[in-house]
Amino acid sequence: MNPQASIPTADTRVSETREVRALASKARGQKAIFGFGWSALNSGSAVLIAAMVFVITSRLLGPEEFGTVALAISVITFIGCAAPSAFGEALIQRAQIREEHLDTVFWLCIASGVVLYAMIVVLSGKVADFSSQPILAALLPFIGLKLVFDLAAVVPQALVIREMQFKYIAARTAIGNSIGGLVCVAMALNGYGLWALAMAPVVTSLVSLVILIWAANWRPKFQLRRHALRDLWRFGIFSSGNHSLHVINLDQLILGLVAGPAMLGLYFLGKRLNDLLSSLSAKALYPVCTVFFASIQTTPDQHVPAFQNAMRVSTLLAFSLFGGLFLLAESAVPLALGSHWQAAIPAVQAFAVIGFLGGLRVAVSSLANGLGRADMWFAFELLRYALVVIAIITLVGQGLEAVMLGLVAANIAVIPGCFIIARKLTGVSVAQYLDVLVVPLIATAAMAGVILLLPTLLSELGPVTLLVFQIFAGAAAYLLTAFSLSGHEINKLKQIFKEGKAHD
Repeated sequence: MNPQASIPTADTRVSETREVRALASKARGQKAIFGFGWSALNSGSAVLIAAMVFVITSRLLGPEEFGTVALAISVITFIGCAAPSAFGEALIQRAQIREEHLDTVFWLCIASGVVLYAMIVVLSGKVADFSSQPILAALLPFIGLKLVFDLAAVVPQALVIREMQFKYIAARTAIGNSIGGLVCVAMALNGYGLWALAMAPVVTSLVSLVILIWAANWRPKFQLRRHALRDLWRFGIFSSGNHSLHVINLDQLILGLVAGPAMLGLYFLGKRLNDLLSSLSAKALYPVCTVFFASIQTTPDQHVPAFQNAMRVSTLLAFSLFGGLFLLAESAVPLALGSHWQAAIPAVQAFAVIGFLGGLRVAVSSLANGLGRADMWFAFELLRYALVVIAIITLVGQGLEAVMLGLVAANIAVIPGCFIIARKLTGVSVAQYLDVLVVPLIATAAMAGVILLLPTLLSELGPVTLLVFQIFAGAAAYLLTAFSLSGHEINKLKQIFKEGKAHD
């Protein structure tokens, strides 16, 4: 027996290392594709349930009821911006975590929840007096319970997402939204008015918390460690800033306090439709892409192709959904929600444009956060939100249409920042960035042509039948165009996920 036969050579060790990396990469890619599947199911079920509830309640209740509840939620989220809820993202992004990290974040969230809820209770009467909406004195403490439940769920949710167990996220969303939606509809049908709208988010958050605690299979210990918090601080504080900008709802707060619940209700309708469709695109992609980018932090050669693939998927989804919403809003809104929402069409179309642009942002957002540069994305979002708030304050006196045009302009103004961030983090060129947009834009143009042409060709049809034809024909035109022009890229994308690589 040759004694050197059992001694691995340098070439053998390199080969073994490559095999281990290949197996790890393949497993990572398989987790990503399954994660996207569960995330899509999560988002799809949420949108389906929320859309049904939204349609029913919109036909039963008017802009003022929606505006009052939206104002209450805006106050809650404004106060909740001081909560450390985004430290859950720091737990997801960090390569190695210890039990003390989990315990420290959990108790920090619980303590924050108690303090902030007490603040809500104390301030509710003053807010009601200032806004001339007495109902807020009772509404704010009730909806404020949602903040406490959401903070208690931060660590369990982070653990579930960290393990890419998106099936539990899907279950949480489907079950929570179903129960919350059923309670909301039952109360609305029985004449409870805006209390039906207020009950839904509270019930949904409570049910979600219970499911996440069960899925995470983790119980906190009573320990707080300063060094554990210090490990998470930099990413956590910038991630908290990003989270605050997304949930602060300062736009709704300003409109509700200055223009009143009626205008806020019209604005809220457009924003709510934007949120529902974003759940099928940006919100479905973001967690999966963020985890995937975090997993390839140490392989920079994969960053550009991975970013291109993420952007290809995000734009294909967003351009179809929001392009369709913009084109069909004038006929779909009064038919689906009732003629009392006719005045909300400018808000719906403006938020459709904003959602369309959001297809460019989600890939960059997940890239920055996945690579640990939440500070860069925070700066971008801070600028965008500042422009939005300035536009609202400046234009609110000129009516809803002026406000919505200002919001669209603010979102367009910051779009170049997406490329700047992507280039700095990956080195992607202008040509590589723009090349991804060609197919989604051509497919959108094909969809628009079909949707706009059908009313002339099928003028004898009733409005409901024509709308159905426009939806299906427009979707078919988009899909056929996209697949015919990018079949090779789509097949390559499937192969990439199967192999777990970001490049050939």
